[in-house]
Amino acid sequence: MDQTTPTVIELDDKEEERDSPFNAYRFAASENTKAIVQEAIGLLLSCEAHFGLRTNKRRDRDQETFDLTIDAVLSDLMHHHVAEHPGDIYVTRSNRVLGTKSRYRPRAYSKMFRHILDLMAKPEMAYLEQHIAAPVEGAARASVIRLGSRLLDRIAEQGVGIDDLDEHPHGETIVLKRVKDREDYWDEGGLEEYDDTPDTERHRAELDEINRWIADAHLRFDSEGLPWPRTQFSIRDRRLRRIFTQSRFDSGGRLFGGFWQSLRKHERRQGLWVSGERAVELDYGQVGPRILYGMAGHKPPFEDLYDIWRYGINRPGIKKVMNAMIFASDTLGRFPKGTRPLFSRSYKVGDVVEAIEAKHPLIRNCFHRGLGHDAQFIESQIMIEVLLTLKDRGVVALPIHDAVLVPVSAVSMAKKVMLDTFHRHAHVEGTVTEEALRE
Repeated sequence: MDQTTPTVIELDDKEEERDSPFNAYRFAASENTKAIVQEAIGLLLSCEAHFGLRTNKRRDRDQETFDLTIDAVLSDLMHHHVAEHPGDIYVTRSNRVLGTKSRYRPRAYSKMFRHILDLMAKPEMAYLEQHIAAPVEGAARASVIRLGSRLLDRIAEQGVGIDDLDEHPHGETIVLKRVKDREDYWDEGGLEEYDDTPDTERHRAELDEINRWIADAHLRFDSEGLPWPRTQFSIRDRRLRRIFTQSRFDSGGRLFGGFWQSLRKHERRQGLWVSGERAVELDYGQVGPRILYGMAGHKPPFEDLYDIWRYGINRPGIKKVMNAMIFASDTLGRFPKGTRPLFSRSYKVGDVVEAIEAKHPLIRNCFHRGLGHDAQFIESQIMIEVLLTLKDRGVVALPIHDAVLVPVSAVSMAKKVMLDTFHRHAHVEGTVTEEALRE
């Protein structure tokens, strides 16, 4: 056996853009996947003994963590493969992260995490390959892992499918993200520790109530007639987290998680059933600008806030630029990412910004002030109240940021709840649109 360096892989920028974060809560849920994990635990213990990497027997608690970590790494790699996710899985090898107590850190992310990855990456083990990243321009670029040859062989031998894998409940559902470093390209606005307050305890209690409700809901997905490729998911994946931003609990607050959020629109329309009925998606329209009008103390003067004179065919682009103006702290100097193709090549971002400001003089002073996160908090409070109200009325609803999925028979009731709740929080009238069903 080779006792030197772990197997590494090369990484290019194109691949990294599609990488997924390591999910440390996955575990083997069937006999065939449990067999893969148990074999790996035995081989890795033998590897440690052969190299003399450990002379003492682990304490029971440490051995449990060792086993759980192997289970999580292998299960997430297997899930990544059978769900046909692109790219690799990025992980942390930071001593500061792995060695620091945190409300966010799952048990699998322990001090022995790097050691386990290195064991699994040895050529003799071949459970995974890894790229151990070096600092880039002063920032720590994420290390990544991908499946090794032994694990690929075991997946084929055992016929592993997505239903052979499951997730433990995530430890923390109320997540606080810090402010991003605008000078650091790689900074994704990491997690921030916090002490609980009456507000955070209320947020957690509300979300726990919603999660328990959705966990027991009768949901079904019918893939018949859907074109390939189809999104791969587990219908057991229903747990939501609420993510606050800018180091504040009155910023952001949107709900993330749940298998339905990963589905494409046509998959939700054609395949998702809620409480034995087809699911219908109800979307708040123009939610950001309408909330901004309410924050400014004005009523929206137009029915369609994205309809700008001379830019009628550019409405999708106007929508994206206008929402970027709501979030931006400085005047836009270039088109936001992905919006340049939505306008004629002769159009300049300054002209578009001026046209939007001219259309909306009542909120002109609200643009480019970074109010988007504040508006999004109001939106998230609206969504929490909508979900709890529908729950009290016996209607199952699945959130997708500023939209909900409800049974077709509940559309009328849900629309009224959504409009009443929006007006109460935003102090202006809202709009709700219904995604048409496909037969």
